[in-house]
Amino acid sequence: MSAESIDLLERFKNGDEAALDQLVLQMAPRLKGFFLRQGATSDVAEDLAQDVFVRVLNGLNRYQSTGRLDAFLLRIARNLWIDYVRRKRPVLSNEVVESTIDSSAGPLDHADCKDRAEFLRRLLASCDQDTRELLELAVLQKLPYSEVSMILEIPVGTVKSRVYYALRKLRERAEASMFGRNDGR
Repeated sequence: MSAESIDLLERFKNGDEAALDQLVLQMAPRLKGFFLRQGATSDVAEDLAQDVFVRVLNGLNRYQSTGRLDAFLLRIARNLWIDYVRRKRPVLSNEVVESTIDSSAGPLDHADCKDRAEFLRRLLASCDQDTRELLELAVLQKLPYSEVSMILEIPVGTVKSRVYYALRKLRERAEASMFGRNDGR
């Protein structure tokens, strides 16, 4: 998210109608991807992404632009996901997030990329919910550890160590899978 987009919600609050459209264009795919990687189906991910914007608009009069807007929206998304999981146990999606596929590549590259994306999706799906959520925010959404710390309500040092160990464990699983090892890692 660029520096100028940080005030998009504030700009909308001040009467700039186009700012909301720009915010939705920038963040809707990221929010949908967040929900897909948490295990939502495509339809549920779209509905929940829309719900994020509904919540933002309903609370617009209380909004104050402090911190990063993407972190603010992802915190809302996380809370919506928690509520959704409590109401209904999710089914893991078999979808591959299309943003990971380069449409300019040839058919073999496209297939290879889809295979890698599917492999990574399965690796992430094998993690527990807390680890998936942590990696989503810190690695896939590229939020600063301080923002992840605030969203997950854990110390920054804990975020750093959990990301390190989660990535190390995923790397070990990936290597074991690629080389056909099954040594219980």
